[in-house]
Amino acid sequence: MIFTNVSKREKNLIYLTVLLIIIWVMYVFVIGPVRVKWKELNEKIELAGLKLEKNQMMIDRKEAIRREYERYVLPVKMTSSEDEEMAKFLTEIESLANSSSVYIIDIKPRPIKKIKFYKKYIVELNAEGDITQISKFIYDIQNSHQLLKIDAFSLGVKGAGTNSLKCHILVSKVLIL
Repeated sequence: MIFTNVSKREKNLIYLTVLLIIIWVMYVFVIGPVRVKWKELNEKIELAGLKLEKNQMMIDRKEAIRREYERYVLPVKMTSSEDEEMAKFLTEIESLANSSSVYIIDIKPRPIKKIKFYKKYIVELNAEGDITQISKFIYDIQNSHQLLKIDAFSLGVKGAGTNSLKCHILVSKVLIL
């Protein structure tokens, strides 16, 4: 036997040392990783619970969200043909120009850009008026119920010695298909 010349006390110390080494190895290679994995899984469960709670709130608000969506999508939803939509767009711009007393010199529809799920209508126009009229016109375009956007704008003096300004504006409108 290996422990023939070893005292009983030394044998107990060797057994205790081996037992502590086994416990340490078990802790490092088994218990520690299991504890870390357990903690990760609990965090994932907690996160999934929060997501579930949030999704449940969204489901509960489904009808309110749908009504609000319909309210916002209605002005940007395509309801008629391309030509009719362009006519509405041009009519809106002319109406805004008339209400702000801006004189439209030239108005040119550009080709319609078709992008995945929407169409972008673009109009190029030249107009003239004084600074208050043009600023009101720009304000009215930006706040139009048709959700118009000014993509480009340039402003210049109509002529020397005049109070009148001329502007070149690129206006766009997006409609969802």
